[in-house]
Amino acid sequence: MLYGKKGEGPKFTELVEIKDVPDTGSEPEQIEVTTLKDTKKRYIKGRQDSPAQTFTYNYEDEKFHKKVLPYCDGKTNEFLVKFPDGSGYTIKGSAETYIKGYGVNAPIEAVLTIAPEEIVFKTAEEVTALLAS
Repeated sequence: MLYGKKGEGPKFTELVEIKDVPDTGSEPEQIEVTTLKDTKKRYIKGRQDSPAQTFTYNYEDEKFHKKVLPYCDGKTNEFLVKFPDGSGYTIKGSAETYIKGYGVNAPIEAVLTIAPEEIVFKTAEEVTALLAS
């Protein structure tokens, strides 16, 4: 499930049911620090990438226009992904959404992509505390 919070709102509210969850990170880059004295190449850890958080959801007029589209305002908003075990992670970033192409015997799907500024992992207890009752 994906939740959202605009501005300084106190709690996250249900945004849309999602069909998939993206990777939240990547392997760090390797920086070579080998010197002439070394017999093997040596590396240190570089920066890790924070890939775009792209979620697929089933398109419905109400969900797309009234729930998701208001978060695609060019501003930084907060999102919460809740896993089946109750844990999850928050994403702070700006979002965009669009409707995917479709054909015969296929659902109409939409995509929400968030450019993350920050991703923070949460325990089940922390996720529960963030949700509106």
